[in-house]
Amino acid sequence: MKKIVLWGIALLLLVGGVLVYPRLAKLRVHVPAYQPPGEIVLLDQGWSDAQRLEFHHTAQGTRLVPYRWLLALEQPCLSPMGCELFAKPEYLGRFGFLSSPADAKWNPDALPVGFARQEDFADPDTGQRYPVVGLTCAACHTGELRYGNYSVRVEGGPAMIQVTQFQKAMGVALILTDLIPWRYRAFEERVLGANAPEAQKVELKQAVERFLTRAKAEVAATEKANIYPYDAGFIRTDALTRIGNQVFAADTGIDANFAVAKAPVKFPQVWDASWFTWVQYNSSIADPLVRNIGEALGVRALARLSGPQAKEFANSVNLPGLKTMEDLLSGAEPYTGLRSPRWPSVFPALDAAKVAQGEALYKKHCQGCHLPPMEELKADLRAEKPVYWVTNSTGKRFLDLRDVPLAMVGTDPNQAIEFKNRTAETGDLGQGRVSAAAGLKLVTEGIRDRFFQQANFTPEEKLMWQGYRDGSIPAVRAEEIYKARPLNGVWASSPYLHNGSVPTLYELLASRQQRPAKVFWLGSKRFDPVKVGYETTAIDGGFRFDPAEPGNSNQGHWFEDGPRGKGVVGPALSEADRWALVEYLKSI
Repeated sequence: MKKIVLWGIALLLLVGGVLVYPRLAKLRVHVPAYQPPGEIVLLDQGWSDAQRLEFHHTAQGTRLVPYRWLLALEQPCLSPMGCELFAKPEYLGRFGFLSSPADAKWNPDALPVGFARQEDFADPDTGQRYPVVGLTCAACHTGELRYGNYSVRVEGGPAMIQVTQFQKAMGVALILTDLIPWRYRAFEERVLGANAPEAQKVELKQAVERFLTRAKAEVAATEKANIYPYDAGFIRTDALTRIGNQVFAADTGIDANFAVAKAPVKFPQVWDASWFTWVQYNSSIADPLVRNIGEALGVRALARLSGPQAKEFANSVNLPGLKTMEDLLSGAEPYTGLRSPRWPSVFPALDAAKVAQGEALYKKHCQGCHLPPMEELKADLRAEKPVYWVTNSTGKRFLDLRDVPLAMVGTDPNQAIEFKNRTAETGDLGQGRVSAAAGLKLVTEGIRDRFFQQANFTPEEKLMWQGYRDGSIPAVRAEEIYKARPLNGVWASSPYLHNGSVPTLYELLASRQQRPAKVFWLGSKRFDPVKVGYETTAIDGGFRFDPAEPGNSNQGHWFEDGPRGKGVVGPALSEADRWALVEYLKSI
């Protein structure tokens, strides 16, 4: 009898496979095999172990799925015998997520860095509160560089994760769970326990169906308009477009507001950013609370922006969580929070003579845009009349970064231009058609002000939560510029340019002839400490980076003789000068 049942299941899977194979092929998840870390090396970046753990797992009001669902889901494979659990660290590690130790308070189930359990997630659609798991900014801003048997963790560095494939894997896992009866029964028992009351089973099934209905509707809308024709791949996302699509389209219920994603950017390093006048590659956001609310919305915090109550800005964003993470990053004053990493002792030692030669070259060719080295900026911060810092009415000083016009730097213009040109209908928010900058300001400030009102904050408290921005500059803007940030810790932030199109520092210091458009691969965490960047040879399941695709150009920021501008930022460098500059950049 047992053999007959197994043969029946096998026949069912065979027939079903023939019928749905084209769809299954589309839903396959492509990621590399698990890359186990070696000896983990933690750098001194100003955080204690407790602060590091807090940053990695503080909830910010985002929702992937209800918490128990994640622990109960099986991986998106087809097997009559069942599949291993989705939350297995080795499986999540295939998407690039970093392991994190179990902790009774912050991480009871040893989920990866950037996964946060929130017990009291406030669902604005249902009014209910329940436990969920969501992503935090640590998921995208915690790096790892592997060299020999060492895995060097970089707090605040870009993460080699594949967000698109991870989201696909979770979606497929949920769909298979819903469709396959024996898989659903196993899922149900893991979520509810054995012998759960029938009412709980009905409630769970309805919740799964509601969740999938909403997700399928969004997928259908984006597929119909071909909104995501290009995969950003590992270590990148089209941040501003995806935030806009979530806010302007998914949350308002206006499908016409979806915009095609064709401006991918690398996850930036985030040390020191709390004290910049402007953040985002296109220098578009000043208020850190507005920035962090937008980031939370982009990774699936919920906001109810349609219907008669749209102007109330009901949402799930965890503002206290955002404040906790921002305080960890910023510290009370510049350079007292998260520090940029220093070149690790487990990497090859620096050449002091080359470092000295490179320092002189940096001051001559790079400092005009990227500002002096950090130690000089620290000294200038304390000066009575600083050169590089601006002081607002609160007495706080902020680093005044240089904004470089697109025509000057010559790098891929898509992020800046797409954000500047984008508009959206505000629907029930009642503002008609507005620019993306105005729309983002409207929603993020609406969420912020709702929280301030509910908390009954004083003006002084509001100012503190806004990072002491006094309103002297707008919270959001859209210009055809890219900012040039200081380069301390730049060695730990490959690949380079805002879109990650240049694999190494050595290639960044090149002429157009020395940096031809070439295909390379992302997905390996193996680090090359000589040219300074991740290894980019072909890897099974990795991401094939094609500079010919929209948003991927590796043009501009060239070093070659001739007039400055149109992509030329400095003179042609000899081989000796290029290597000296690389060595110096390793040292800061």
